[in-house]
Amino acid sequence: MPDTVATPQETAAQRRAHLDQALASTRLEGHVPTPEFLADCEDYIAGRILREEILAREVERVLGTKRAADAA
Repeated sequence: MPDTVATPQETAAQRRAHLDQALASTRLEGHVPTPEFLADCEDYIAGRILREEILAREVERVLGTKRAADAA
């Protein structure tokens, strides 16, 4: 099984603080995160996945949406 959990060196509070800062920055730019993305962020904060998994899941969602639009 691949290493898909957050590193123990960073606490949940630190992960939440980092994500809160990143989300605030993107919101200032006008981006509204999806509920799915925010759920992935909660998985990361809880230590269940790595940051890379958040990105992989979001890319898959975007590609899936694009495939569905192309098929229509």
